[in-house]
Amino acid sequence: MLARARARTAAEGVPNLSYERGDAQTHPFPAGGYDVAISRGGVMFFADHTAAFGNIARALRPGGRLVFACPQPASPDIEESRALGTLASLLGAQGATASPESADARAAMASLSDPRTIRAALAAYTDVDVTALTIKTYWGKDPADAVGFLLSRTPDAAVPRVTRKAMEDVLSPYAGGRGVRMKARVWLVTAARPS
Repeated sequence: MLARARARTAAEGVPNLSYERGDAQTHPFPAGGYDVAISRGGVMFFADHTAAFGNIARALRPGGRLVFACPQPASPDIEESRALGTLASLLGAQGATASPESADARAAMASLSDPRTIRAALAAYTDVDVTALTIKTYWGKDPADAVGFLLSRTPDAAVPRVTRKAMEDVLSPYAGGRGVRMKARVWLVTAARPS
């Protein structure tokens, strides 16, 4: 992913952007070296939320901002939840060896779904705001691409062609000119490092 991001950045001629791999809990970010930290869907995978957010706070200048999005609890009345639930059932019924929504993945995705948990993890911050949003998530350029992305979460997945086709059929109603997009509910979280 880093190689692809670097290549795309170079192709687009953006000279002031760099990428680095590191564990947010322990990475030696320069103290006070950043104005803002942004995540659009990864913070729920931190092994220790408080440690990671604390380390990020240390990296922000006084008054620096943290902004991230994370999923709200799954709900059967929202497109994304219904589709992912159907895909998981389909994989199980077909005897596939891996599911894009395994118990571990569901637990990680839901780790920050409760605003009380978010606020507790952001103990190093002030002005914490948790806002509910309904958005359209992007899963791929077409149903086949979206299925490929979902199955890439478990690289050793052995999924028969017939199951892949059935998964594409589930995602087809959500495909359009802007790719496979489904309504989902997220929390938009903002906070600041104390000045």
